[in-house]
Amino acid sequence: MDSKLKIPQEMLMNIDFINTVNGGMSEPAIQLEKGEDGFEVVVKVPGIEVDDLQLEIVKGKQNSNHLKLFHLLPIFSQESLPGDEQWRSVRFINTFVIPDGVDTESITARYDDMSRQLLLHLPFGDEKGLFRRKVEIHRW
Repeated sequence: MDSKLKIPQEMLMNIDFINTVNGGMSEPAIQLEKGEDGFEVVVKVPGIEVDDLQLEIVKGKQNSNHLKLFHLLPIFSQESLPGDEQWRSVRFINTFVIPDGVDTESITARYDDMSRQLLLHLPFGDEKGLFRRKVEIHRW
């Protein structure tokens, strides 16, 4: 008797929606591939606006190179704040270890509005010394 469970794609997408209904968070989907000229990282973060995404590169001592992807989560208050001021908290989505041989100064990020995914390009190169910079996320 062959009884394989087949779950429709629409149901799988609704499971993530149901998880977020009562304050849960969607889990990001992350894919890393090595190409000819560098690494490509594809990140899908459902339910998070691209304007709230932040990407930082931290290259520290002892070859500890990290790419930190996070977003600013609004904190709702019963008190009204002056103007459009709103408190925000940081929620880390993921921290990637940057592989050796990646040129950290040339890392780029762009957000594809059609497929609603963040595309990171980590080109190969030689990088030495301490380093920290914020990566701008471009929309296209």
